Amino acid sequence: IHAASAGETVGAEPVVREIGRRFPGRTIGVTSMTRAGKERAEKIVGVRSRFVPVDLPGPVREAFARLDPSLLIIVETEIWPNLIREAARRGCPVTLVSGRLSARAARRMAWVRPLYESVIRRVDLVGVQREIDRERFLRFGALPESVFVHGNTKLDFEPAGGQALSLRRADRERWVVFGSIRPGEVEPVLAAATRVLASSPHHRVVVAPRHPDRVGPVRNGSGIRWHLWSRGEPGGSRAIWVDTIGELLRFYRIADVAFVGGSLSNHGGHNPIEPARFGVPVLLGPNLDNCRELADILIEAGGAEVIAGPEELAERILYLLANDGERRRRGEAGLRAVEAHRGASARFVDRLVEAGLLGDLP
Repeated sequence: IHAASAGETVGAEPVVREIGRRFPGRTIGVTSMTRAGKERAEKIVGVRSRFVPVDLPGPVREAFARLDPSLLIIVETEIWPNLIREAARRGCPVTLVSGRLSARAARRMAWVRPLYESVIRRVDLVGVQREIDRERFLRFGALPESVFVHGNTKLDFEPAGGQALSLRRADRERWVVFGSIRPGEVEPVLAAATRVLASSPHHRVVVAPRHPDRVGPVRNGSGIRWHLWSRGEPGGSRAIWVDTIGELLRFYRIADVAFVGGSLSNHGGHNPIEPARFGVPVLLGPNLDNCRELADILIEAGGAEVIAGPEELAERILYLLANDGERRRRGEAGLRAVEAHRGASARFVDRLVEAGLLGDLP
């Protein structure tokens, strides 16, 4: 299963579980492109994790010769030409799970349409999130009989029970988590965090950059003294800066309100299901190209709200912190929506079984 980064690995994990449940004893490998993705894959029980080879004929051919997979499953939009061509050349079936093509991605791909058409035609089964994704894949050469809508496997993700924090919170404390923050969002997030902390001595904030090494170190100021999570438990510190990776779900578990980043900048947003899975109301910026289907599920249910821009971030957080009933109602609505849309992983594996791509059941 090729899941380039940590986000795709979240969607790969339920598929691993579903295949393992039905076909015990099968060897499943997960390849990653990023360090965060590989570290997340290493936490999946029973999985062999490694980095994906650079998408050049030589390295890809060598990797296939070493691994000799019987099936290649690609998560979302990781359409790597040489990876897919080599699989097809060796007779290894290729499938896509939780496939998606945003309008922006489709415009980029149109510049080299012949390349993508030649590659997508080699994919045996194209499982997609929405009907609009199906239509876009068909435009790029996917065979109509190969494309099917099964949903988004990220909705089936089950957080590990051992990821609870050891932090103790007082009854009156309220925690705000700013998750997956991108470089262009640091200033508005710090401004919102400052206002949240100033509004009550019982408020605590957590800022978790998507890539801590790209954001740079946080500086104390505006009356805030930040505690770096890598230094251990924060004690009485009210402001935590998460300078490590793979920790965000721990903080979402204890959050009262969550803002999911990548949505105020031009990165297209990140997975809003992660906090909603814990019954936490979610705030999002307007740029949601990369998580539109998941965001719409929560927005329509009332579990998430889109703010117009940075100036609204603190206002909406403070509103939710001040209204316990509304905050609980939104959190419960989001959790119900997540539960109602689960099952994408089982639907995908059902199709693999029907197509004979996983072999006979033991």
